[in-house]
Amino acid sequence: MTEAEKRSEEWRQMLSAPLFNLETRLLSRLASDPRCLLCNSPYGKPFGPILRRIGYGRSARYPQLCRPCFRHFERHPGGAEVLITVLFADVRGSTAIAERQTAEEFRRVLEGFYRHVTDVVADERGVIDKFLGDGVMALFIPSFTRTMHAARALAAGRRILAEADLPVGVGVNTGPAFTGFLGPSAEVASFTAVGDAVNVAHRLGEAAAAGEMLAASTTFLAAEQQHPTGEGVEPRTLVVKGREQPVEAWSIR
Repeated sequence: MTEAEKRSEEWRQMLSAPLFNLETRLLSRLASDPRCLLCNSPYGKPFGPILRRIGYGRSARYPQLCRPCFRHFERHPGGAEVLITVLFADVRGSTAIAERQTAEEFRRVLEGFYRHVTDVVADERGVIDKFLGDGVMALFIPSFTRTMHAARALAAGRRILAEADLPVGVGVNTGPAFTGFLGPSAEVASFTAVGDAVNVAHRLGEAAAAGEMLAASTTFLAAEQQHPTGEGVEPRTLVVKGREQPVEAWSIR
């Protein structure tokens, strides 16, 4: 096995299942939530401040990861193809909203939206990939969520719609994506995912109307949930831009 293959396999193992070694077992016993998504090191009192003095504590670039875990990613860039769930949340009618406000007012509106989505995603053990103007992309990775990543993403999507102060559409999709710490150099590299699964989630997010979540059928299968039923729920077959095969999804309002 080449060095590149070894690194890819290490990433696959790290992303596919929660770390389970002596360090993570000990850290998980310290009841000081919140904590690092990967190694379980606590951030809250009373143990968080103590561990921060010996090198733990939140990473400045990725607060949901501790400094040692993020430094490991920086020293060992790369990734692997793993099954994840991707969520896109977009503000609908943002052009019209911006037209009625000053640039500073619109900035405050978007920052409130970013905070809302970030808080919900963090509650469901997801990680923010990037902010895209009036949208947010989030990843739900098996080793981070520790339970079904698809179910976590669906729960996040429902909360984002229910609690948002703005008209928002959400797209959710589950599939294999190349996930890891990617970029031409450590200074500009970031934790992200690429592939068809990401593109489909993006397109579903674009197609969703205000107050609607379009969730791919693959997500419900991965979550081991029955397809949703009830008022405001209907099956959809979408022809996604740039993709030959249609996407089977469910509309949830």
